[in-house]
Amino acid sequence: MKKAPDSQKGVGMLEIVIAIAIISASFFSVLQISTFTLKVMHERNDKAKALTYAQEGIEAVRNMRDGGWTANIAVLTFGTPYYLTTSGSQWALTGVNPGMLDGKFTRTIILDNVSRDINDDIVVVGGTDDPKTKKVTATVSWGSPAKSVQLVTYITDILKN
Repeated sequence: MKKAPDSQKGVGMLEIVIAIAIISASFFSVLQISTFTLKVMHERNDKAKALTYAQEGIEAVRNMRDGGWTANIAVLTFGTPYYLTTSGSQWALTGVNPGMLDGKFTRTIILDNVSRDINDDIVVVGGTDDPKTKKVTATVSWGSPAKSVQLVTYITDILKN
């Protein structure tokens, strides 16, 4: 049996230590990438849910408009945050927060007055108040730090009710 030269002693052990270090670093990198990917997917899922809740808010206000402008829309205090609730099988707006949606999201609805210029175009400043048109802003917020999505549309008294 031939003895290993002195320069070869411990090289096998060093190769094993280096291989373990490379494998460990690779495993740690894959773990970090996986964690980051899961976090991004979770945030996208939350944003998609929030957007769905905001769209539902806009549709609920349209449904209320269709049920009666005078009874459901004209009686509201404009510029005030409202929360959606259901009364029987109908949507309703209330000033009292009914709690979080899905235990995570808060949805507010704000209706604002709309002004028009002499060309009947909507203007931000000046113009004449149009009592039959309202700006609807649905905002859904969640998380810490706070995140939110916001949808804005206009509704009119198209059914003249």
